[in-house]
Amino acid sequence: MAKYSQAKIKECEEWIMEHGLMDYGGAKLKDFLAAMGIHHKCYYLWLQKDEFRAAVERAKQYFKEHLCRDLVQSLADAAKGGERETSEEHIEYRQNPADHTRPIIHRKSVKKSKIFIKPDVAAAIFLLCNLDPEHYQNSQRNDITIKKPTTAEDAMTDEEIAAEIERLEKLQK
Repeated sequence: MAKYSQAKIKECEEWIMEHGLMDYGGAKLKDFLAAMGIHHKCYYLWLQKDEFRAAVERAKQYFKEHLCRDLVQSLADAAKGGERETSEEHIEYRQNPADHTRPIIHRKSVKKSKIFIKPDVAAAIFLLCNLDPEHYQNSQRNDITIKKPTTAEDAMTDEEIAAEIERLEKLQK
């Protein structure tokens, strides 16, 4: 098992910055513990120490910020569309007469192609509504105001309530 030290705290923080930890689609706790060589009881004991807890929180925040930036970038790319270049590599091997365990590359071909990706209108609308809400708003917004009786004169009497109930029951039938 690992010993609590500044170096181990730094190593844990760097691992969480790269892989995340449970929140926002990050790695599972058991994967983190296996990678760091820490027992789960030890982890929870270390979390009680301010220094380790602060390092874990900093790393989680860093992961969240970078994840958000990457997601916005990929959403923006999907909204814009455009051309993307893809490459496919194909390698054929042949047997090595000198060493049968190490084959020789016989033929190597790289196929490059450009594909056009249509702009995603839904992604564009989502980005505009969330990045610039003052100028772009979703048209499905509903504003409802409810008028409440302000005085005793505006309130319904028992007879009016009974009549309204009867009217609604007739509508249901």
